[in-house]
Amino acid sequence: MSTHHASDRKALYALLADGLYTASQTAWEAHHAAARGEDNEAIGTLLPVMEQLETFTALCRTILALRRLEKRGEP
Repeated sequence: MSTHHASDRKALYALLADGLYTASQTAWEAHHAAARGEDNEAIGTLLPVMEQLETFTALCRTILALRRLEKRGEP
């Protein structure tokens, strides 16, 4: 097992967890804005989250790819 890939994955997991936590908080802010009837603010609050979701998807794919390389014994 490559410890390099394992440590890379651990760092990526942390980035993903932090990013998803922040996105969740932002989604709750949008929810509260919508509950106050501020639909434009709610939508505007969600726009950055939509862009971040692409990054989170890429992080997940990278984590999986590193794990596959590790299982095959590649450096």
